Amino acid sequence: MANYKRIFEDNYSYFFTIVTHNRMPILIDNIDLLRESFRLSKSKYAYELEAVVILPDHFHMILTPKIARDYPKIISHIKRSFLYGLDKNLKKSAKTALSRSKSKREHSGIWQSRYYEHTIRDEKDFKIRFDYIHFNPVKHQLVSKVNDWSYSSFHKYVKMGWYDSAWGNFDENIEFE
Repeated sequence: MANYKRIFEDNYSYFFTIVTHNRMPILIDNIDLLRESFRLSKSKYAYELEAVVILPDHFHMILTPKIARDYPKIISHIKRSFLYGLDKNLKKSAKTALSRSKSKREHSGIWQSRYYEHTIRDEKDFKIRFDYIHFNPVKHQLVSKVNDWSYSSFHKYVKMGWYDSAWGNFDENIEFE
């Protein structure tokens, strides 16, 4: 990863996966704070949030920044805003866990310091990532029907007619590897 270089191309969309430290399941319990963190970042940076899904310990999103070089700042702003608004006891326990950790790279014990980023290259690539985001709660067995997960932009796109409300639904007996 030492030679990894991010691609910064204006007029492109980017897919991200952002994970909490040690996959702490704190995002849904603090969903209002996370929403406010997004709102604050949107007030500071120009970007479109194309799709998002929030799971207990990570989230996926596609965003299209007006200025490509801003996307690391956007993500950092979201992570910092969330961190600053957290309950003091949660921050304290996260810092204690971090002090016992061998790696000091985590973002104050709440976030992993790195995140996954993928530059979306074309419409097909966009659709694959878009569907992946919306199907993710089923993949992680949080729900058996995509429509049952509240913390997703899926519902917005059902209203817009991009998805049928039954899209991605499977029998509850399906097992995932």
